[in-house]
Amino acid sequence: MLARVTNPNIRAETRTIEIEPTANLYVKILSSTPLSHRTAIYIHGGGNGGNHTLIERPSRHLIDRGFFDTIILPDRRGDGGSSPLPRKFSVRDHAHDMRRLLDALEITQPVTAMGISYGGPIALDLAAMDSRVERVVLVASSPTLSANNGIARFLLKTGLLKVMLNLSSAMYLGKLPPAYTDFDPAYDATSQRQLVQAYLEGLKRTPKTYKTSFQYALEATLDESKAGLDENINLNIPVIQIIGEKDEVWGSELLPEYLQRFPQFKQYRVSGGVIHKDVFLKAALFQKVLETALEECLTGLPA
Repeated sequence: MLARVTNPNIRAETRTIEIEPTANLYVKILSSTPLSHRTAIYIHGGGNGGNHTLIERPSRHLIDRGFFDTIILPDRRGDGGSSPLPRKFSVRDHAHDMRRLLDALEITQPVTAMGISYGGPIALDLAAMDSRVERVVLVASSPTLSANNGIARFLLKTGLLKVMLNLSSAMYLGKLPPAYTDFDPAYDATSQRQLVQAYLEGLKRTPKTYKTSFQYALEATLDESKAGLDENINLNIPVIQIIGEKDEVWGSELLPEYLQRFPQFKQYRVSGGVIHKDVFLKAALFQKVLETALEECLTGLPA
């Protein structure tokens, strides 16, 4: 369990930012009195049905510890308070949204691009197209989905996973009055069942008018050509990966080709049989490893 941060000096501002004539991104900006003069954009995960509250608690820890004085937390298009998806979005489409957001916020200083789970490849792609990004941090993430994620891979290849997820969306979408879902209680969960309940609550609170957008998000998540990093991208900036030693979704071993494409790559493993869902169930472990990695990267000295 990751404790809540009660620092009264951390301010939170929510804004709706127009990134193109027909699309807005809902964003929360956490900030404190500038001490580090460092800014980050942290991109949430979730194939569909997530929002920035999935990562707000660890972000508050990072500000409280002085790693950043500003962290930008957007809802990706199709999620939370942002506009619905107009089509099946690729990682690059989401990265373009993030760059437009930084432009709209008039960010000129260097930025650390962070991404958890599905947000990781988006952060990498953002770095490839935006010179403001000076480093990338992947949390429970990798450039592409693992080729060895067991039953999920089987269900994906046979088409059964898409059927199952479509049925769950049809069963739950719009079953409760619309409301913005707060996923923060996931950090207090003690079982996978509680995590699933939080996700289903989010589905139930999502209006049925988002059904098409959810379908686009689902199809993109299950399409390997959309859910991973383009093979032509090389990054000569620090790329830091925080990964559970048995992450079955993104894989704990980076493919050799990426070690060549990211010459400043460094991996930090969260040990103890840690799998993907433990980014919430063992969040304190992930946060400790993340802060160790940032301490080394930002100061140049071992923590």
